[in-house]
Amino acid sequence: MNSLIAQLTDTFSQHANPSKAEEMECYMKKLFPFFGIQAPIRRKLHKSWLTHASEFAHTTEHRWELVRELWVQNEREYQHTCIDWIGSWKKKECVVEDASHLTWILTNKSWWDSVDIIASHFIGNYCKHFPKEGNQLIQSYRASSNIWLNRTAILFQLKYKKETDLNLLEEICSQFKPNKEFFIQKAIGWSLREAGKTFPIEVKAMVESLKLSGLARREALRRLG
Repeated sequence: MNSLIAQLTDTFSQHANPSKAEEMECYMKKLFPFFGIQAPIRRKLHKSWLTHASEFAHTTEHRWELVRELWVQNEREYQHTCIDWIGSWKKKECVVEDASHLTWILTNKSWWDSVDIIASHFIGNYCKHFPKEGNQLIQSYRASSNIWLNRTAILFQLKYKKETDLNLLEEICSQFKPNKEFFIQKAIGWSLREAGKTFPIEVKAMVESLKLSGLARREALRRLG
């Protein structure tokens, strides 16, 4: 495992771009250091590494062990590499125990650039794959004091389209409507806007029923008129 991480570090270090790193760090409000490698270049650089990682990680336990080791590394490119790698795993390889690992990465080095992908893709897929456990997971996120878990509960149906549970979406938006946190209000509006692409009439009615105002309302109705 250490050799895999060292290999990735060596690759990223060789292609580091200090001027880009400064731009990226400013964009992310100086929360994380960067090598300065933009996404298209990073994906080319770590393509062969992902193959090696998959060869090493023969079991779910090994995969998550490597994810956690990478996730705690300083530069943000490590977390983005983790996300790309998790995204390459086959859905049939998903197991119930993945929930605890996904929750861990949601609550460590948390920011919108990682949370939103994990919420809308990985948690969304998990809840489809394991409905009972997924429901319990979302309930725990809704009860949490962690805003990133709250945001995940709002966004997990983002890619569901016709499978969106509108009643559940309305219930969750109603729960978090009083929360004035920017990332919560933004998530409410975004989740409704996405649902509105499939259910425009229902979502318009939902926005009025919820009496949304400000950011959440603007985001929800941006393409609905």
